[in-house]
Amino acid sequence: MIDTILVLMAPGFEEVEFCTPVDILRRLKIPVVTASVGEREVKSARGISMRADILLHDVDESEIGGIILPGGAGSWVLRDTPEALRLVRMVHEKGGLVAAICAAPIALRAAGVLDGKRVTAYPADEVIDAVSEVATVTHAPVERDGHIITGRGPGAAFEFGFAIASYLGFGKQVETLRKEMVYES
Repeated sequence: MIDTILVLMAPGFEEVEFCTPVDILRRLKIPVVTASVGEREVKSARGISMRADILLHDVDESEIGGIILPGGAGSWVLRDTPEALRLVRMVHEKGGLVAAICAAPIALRAAGVLDGKRVTAYPADEVIDAVSEVATVTHAPVERDGHIITGRGPGAAFEFGFAIASYLGFGKQVETLRKEMVYES
């Protein structure tokens, strides 16, 4: 059985980067829990309110096998939330999935898990400058280096979600799901 994948929510999170990986993982019956760094109701980048399953301080660490950080303005909130960074480090140290998309690799950098890694991130100077101080930025839609998966931005959300599911051992199911969701023949 796969351990739970924790998806963090912070005010200003990018909707597509949050919803798409969660949707893909839940379609594959991979256990996912969403956790807010603040209130249960979290307002996204475009003002859509979504309700987290739990609050960050209620996370049962013993059940977490991976962590996903969506991007958007919430990336800076995650970067500045010590408990979020501690969980990223904990998952990283035990060899679990650590994934971030768009601007969220800045939080992985703050957690100290990107040193020497190949990553991708949102192509804004502020993000690229921070991440490239410790990692090689490829600008690919999705990049995997060991158990760290990064995505470039909203347009890469499907590939990011598929890469996460494949990493978790669902490669065959991902190919079927990809055909059903993005109509590839």
